[in-house]
Amino acid sequence: MTNRGVVVALMGALMMVATGCAEECVDQYDCNNNKGSAGVGKAWACRSNKCVAEDVSTPAPTPDSGTPVPDAGTPDAGTGGADDAGTPPPEEMTIPEGGDCTTSGSCMAGLFCEALKCQPLRLAVTERVSGSTATDRAVVVHYKTPGVAGAPSAVDALSQDTTGTSRFPRWNKEGTAVAFENTAADNTVALWSRSVPFGTAAQTELTTATAAGTTEFRYMEWEPSSYLAWGKTAAGSTTGISYLPGAGGTVQTATTSGVFPSWAADGNSFAYSANGQGLRTRSISTGSDALVAGPPATGEQPLHNKANGVLIYLDAKGVTENIGIATPLTGLYSLDPTSSTVREIALAQTESSDASGEVKSFIANHTWSPTGTHVAYVRVYYYKPTSGSAVLCNGGNCGGRQGNVVFVNTIDASGAPGSEIEFASEATLPSFSPDGYFLAYVSGAKLQVQKLNPAGTDALTLKDGPVLTHAWGSVQTSRGDDHRPRWQPR
Repeated sequence: MTNRGVVVALMGALMMVATGCAEECVDQYDCNNNKGSAGVGKAWACRSNKCVAEDVSTPAPTPDSGTPVPDAGTPDAGTGGADDAGTPPPEEMTIPEGGDCTTSGSCMAGLFCEALKCQPLRLAVTERVSGSTATDRAVVVHYKTPGVAGAPSAVDALSQDTTGTSRFPRWNKEGTAVAFENTAADNTVALWSRSVPFGTAAQTELTTATAAGTTEFRYMEWEPSSYLAWGKTAAGSTTGISYLPGAGGTVQTATTSGVFPSWAADGNSFAYSANGQGLRTRSISTGSDALVAGPPATGEQPLHNKANGVLIYLDAKGVTENIGIATPLTGLYSLDPTSSTVREIALAQTESSDASGEVKSFIANHTWSPTGTHVAYVRVYYYKPTSGSAVLCNGGNCGGRQGNVVFVNTIDASGAPGSEIEFASEATLPSFSPDGYFLAYVSGAKLQVQKLNPAGTDALTLKDGPVLTHAWGSVQTSRGDDHRPRWQPR
């Protein structure tokens, strides 16, 4: 049997989130584009929709660690990070959009060094295309190019098979290629990859579902490893993890049970969850497989912090609620592997109650900031009447509370959390940019991107400027983390 993931549909018509007013700027990149150089030792900042030239400084310290926010890279990406071990400090992110660069770490937040120029990071998502039949297609888009409804020029479709469907796009660790599943018109399923720039690169077949012994490539992950790993699906059940090199080759079996592989920073080992066992780790090079000490057998869906190795995971401790179907009431926990210490981050809880019933919540769709300083997750709200079945909140019940709300929480190097911050209502599938300065999520089936102030301590100070709403199409969310927006690594 598969270890299951919680997939929660957005309930009701989700409101569109405003993109802000048409002022001089929305972010610093508008200033760079419109005004050119800010002068020696200075960089543009967008303050109250006005361009202001400010002295260049290093990123502000976070309240938990007291150390500068690391630059964009993970260790595998070749960038440095300041830590207690005395490793070299990060590159200063000072080069603006369009500036000359040799590494992404020298580009300002939200930028990637491509063709020796700092350019906006891309996001990869699965778009839901409406037509005579609804079709999924894997696409990439620059995070700051919102486009307009029905404008295909805003996105690059990854698959060059115009008659099939594609989904589950995943970046390599260098941010130079994306893998995705493609189903041809004859229902042949294959795993393909395509390199940047997408306008000229041809797609490469890595393997077929038949060769991989699966019907689809679920729970797939690539960066920060050189290997692609996924859960094997057969006979209606997904369990067992397979992998192959990112350049293609022979598919190998890593485990015969378990799902949700999450690569460690070394790119060689991954954590995963196995039904009835809890969390385990697997090494590709040695083949060793071990139980993770600390979490109980009900722990699942582990995610590695690439900065310090701390894991976060979900655990319902066997508690379920009938919300249309039996739904595990998961909470979010952290594990410090050096001490096997488990800490509570956000728990399932009762929010309010009266004589007629209770408003309750549980946690889903958790994720790390690559800098290791923040976590984000969805708190799912539902109403449990004193008699009858529970229902998800939809804004018209639960005192106006929506069913899916994104929260952000600070977290220190040991896995200890701060206070959760309600970030976006009617929203799901949060995803941090690799430098930790942007949070993407989906609301109203639209991709949203919010710039962050990592030192912020509440919803007002954590958000830096208005949210940017992508209007070019609808983003698929029906399969939870499989459809989470994925940022281009840098």
